[in-house]
Amino acid sequence: MNNSIAAINVTIEKNYDSEFCGSIPLHLVNLIQPHGVVLVLDTTDLRILQVTENVDTFLGTSPENLLNQPLSAFVPEAEYLDMLSKLRHKSSQNRIPFTLSFGVQGQEVSFAALILPQPDYILVELEENNARPDDSFVRLYQHIKYITSLMKQAGNTPEIAQRTAEELKLFSGFDRVLVYQFDPKWNGIVVGQAKEEDMDDYMGLRFPASDVPKQARDLYFKNPYRLIPTRSYTPVRLTPVVNPVTQRFTDLTESNLRSVANVHLEYLANLNIMASMSLPIIIDNKLWGLISCHHKTAKYPSYEMRSAMELLSGILSAQLEAKQREENMALKVHLHSMHVKLMEQLYTTNFFADELLDGESNIQSLLSLSGAAVVYEGNIWKRGITPSDQEIKELTSWLRRNKNTGLFATATLPVDYPHSKDYKEVASGMIALPINAEHGDFMLGFRPEVNQTVNWGGNPDNAIQMEADGKTYHPRNSFAIYKETVKNTSLPWQHEEIEAAETLRIAVLEKLIKERY
Repeated sequence: MNNSIAAINVTIEKNYDSEFCGSIPLHLVNLIQPHGVVLVLDTTDLRILQVTENVDTFLGTSPENLLNQPLSAFVPEAEYLDMLSKLRHKSSQNRIPFTLSFGVQGQEVSFAALILPQPDYILVELEENNARPDDSFVRLYQHIKYITSLMKQAGNTPEIAQRTAEELKLFSGFDRVLVYQFDPKWNGIVVGQAKEEDMDDYMGLRFPASDVPKQARDLYFKNPYRLIPTRSYTPVRLTPVVNPVTQRFTDLTESNLRSVANVHLEYLANLNIMASMSLPIIIDNKLWGLISCHHKTAKYPSYEMRSAMELLSGILSAQLEAKQREENMALKVHLHSMHVKLMEQLYTTNFFADELLDGESNIQSLLSLSGAAVVYEGNIWKRGITPSDQEIKELTSWLRRNKNTGLFATATLPVDYPHSKDYKEVASGMIALPINAEHGDFMLGFRPEVNQTVNWGGNPDNAIQMEADGKTYHPRNSFAIYKETVKNTSLPWQHEEIEAAETLRIAVLEKLIKERY
């Protein structure tokens, strides 16, 4: 039995995904970070309905001079018509990157703009063009091609993650780059890291799900990245406060400039970093993980650099997806080969349990079991390390009452069926293939307890520290390694193993039906 498996698959019983943190409406904060400006436009004539109060810093005029004025009064006609054309030809509401020249009081300033069409209004983000000579298209393209080639050469998922972290650190100039993968309960584990020598080492550490709560995870499907150039900023408000069209706070879900919750800024301070940028890794339309970039001092990457990093996160997602499919296909081919041999044996023997348990190819080798049993017509046949006959009888009785609707697999049998704690060393993991569940006929596979140590980045039970008012909370202030020993668990069941087990179950049922009729 192969005990080597990625730490991401350790079964964590406790749920650290905070409902409280996940209920905060981050998209309705009505505040932005001050390194840009947001305009809210009417969808009919692109009249300016709202502006952020820092427009004087960027445009040299007050909000009052812009409100209720048409955008066409401030931008060159050619750019305005181009913008109208792009808005008119967008069949769906998407992000439109743009270069916009804004003229006020005889002065014209060029901005990197992002146009975000909404159902009732249009958001426009403006950031000053801060492109540097090093961020030329040719240079960025060359680096992207080089990093992509390194990803393709990697042999497995951990190697892809590590190479990405190392190269992205060199490419972007951030002090630390982490590749962070979510487990099934949304706790994250660092699977790739590149950092400056004087920074804390987080490689292999797990962080509780409350660090990236549900509503923050959902926003990564709307935003290609999240940038905080400095945590010591003063938020900027939209004026007027209420959107004149919706009579509500303006939804800033898709805004890159959207302000950050104070608790997250406190979290960055506890990490001893001033600036951060995170990018999603999305596989099969699910959030697989994040690229998390940290900097000890303030850092404001150019729009071109951020766009290149956005592209690289998409390439990384594609490479990880391809590698996982390759690994899954290899496992499927291996299991199918073993299944074919097992089927040949089953159809050349009089009694299915004999070859199922004792044949050259058997259920143990097919499903990586330490022991297996067949309970059929009141009899029990066993192979390998299994619970006693009486324990198996009680177990099948429990299965008949509680798990009789189909195949059942668990890596935490002592949690699901507390009576099994007496033999957890033998059967902390179980897979049950019903033959005739109503009569208590099952094929059973067992995996032993595998005590595993999980290294957390700080005590996960202290991830959120509430104040006496029950509303204000703070993140943990220590990320020192906290070791937790996970007990009463086996190695997890892979999806391909579950599929192979179901295929085997159907084949055995077909054999029994043919023999009977």
